[in-house]
Amino acid sequence: MDLPRVLVITDEGACRSGGVVATIARMLDDVVLGGAVAVVARRKSQSGVHSDTAGLCAALLPICRRAGALLLAHTDARLVGALGLDGVHLPSTSSPRLARLQMPAGRLLGISRHAGDDLDEGVSDYATLSPVFAPTSKSGDSRPTLGIEALRGHRRPVIALGGIDAGNATSCLAQGAVGVAVVGAVLGSVNPRRALLSLLHALEPRQAS
Repeated sequence: MDLPRVLVITDEGACRSGGVVATIARMLDDVVLGGAVAVVARRKSQSGVHSDTAGLCAALLPICRRAGALLLAHTDARLVGALGLDGVHLPSTSSPRLARLQMPAGRLLGISRHAGDDLDEGVSDYATLSPVFAPTSKSGDSRPTLGIEALRGHRRPVIALGGIDAGNATSCLAQGAVGVAVVGAVLGSVNPRRALLSLLHALEPRQAS
């Protein structure tokens, strides 16, 4: 399975209006993506990750299927086979090897990585690296930003996360990222669909003149 160019990680608190399901529905309304976008279904609030990831995945699955978007469960790899999802995205504390055993072959497995983590270890298909820029969805995030230089020189495919938008996404790819991950730049937009399409347009390969 090809890696998506854009990961949209759900966060109830980042949605500008309505809940996650309604926001994703607006984002994917009347678009055909062909696997270029993956939605990471994560139940998260100020109190942490919620347990009803299965319910969120079940609600998002028909929306994603109509648009040709991939759907990944956050944390729980067992949901991939149970619900027919496209893969799982793990927090940095999870075991990719165990997750691989818990889901069908050929599905995507991604993992979160941060400063000082080994991006090239393990059996994941990709790693998100964050925060590249200051996150827009975490106003109280005090972690130092890594900068686009941190995206260089990794054997495993890296997806840039943290403060990504249509204006800086291209620079991430130029430094070696295979794609970008977003939260607030799309979910917090007045028009999530337009924000997503602008991001995809920015990531389109440019033809040499």
